[in-house]
Amino acid sequence: MQNKNFKNRLWIYSSLVFAIILDTYLFPEAVMQWKPLLVLLTLIYWNMALPDKVGIFEALLFGLIMDLLNGSVFGLHGLLFVLITYICQRFFYQFRVSPIWQQSVILFFLFFVFKMAFAFDFYDVTLGIYVSDSFYLLNAFGFALVSSIFWTPLFYLLRELRRRKIKL
Repeated sequence: MQNKNFKNRLWIYSSLVFAIILDTYLFPEAVMQWKPLLVLLTLIYWNMALPDKVGIFEALLFGLIMDLLNGSVFGLHGLLFVLITYICQRFFYQFRVSPIWQQSVILFFLFFVFKMAFAFDFYDVTLGIYVSDSFYLLNAFGFALVSSIFWTPLFYLLRELRRRKIKL
């Protein structure tokens, strides 16, 4: 029993670490504003598929790791990951049974709000990025759209991994 639980967690954490590696190193600089946040998408999937194994702690942990890797305000990714994870857990039964296209629409709005949170300059060091900036709104819209489109293939990929490798 203990060995099976360890292997399950190893597969889950491995997929999250792999998503961090892809997020950090795979995409060229030209598409960094629009690239999907694979870590958060993977976290949402595991939170939805196995809510008893992946929850708020993992969201905080991987959010803080993303803060360290991106050089953003420490705790901002963690806070937003926890908020989105909480929303997914709170509406777990409604979200899980929704069709995949409806899940993508919900994630579009969550990712748009996520991106808009970074428009607030906490240290007033970045000039020209404001909530009312039309270029930033376009980037936030593009980020949310690409992330919601990536949800479908990632969902099916992780579901196949869960069915093959994770034994409950």
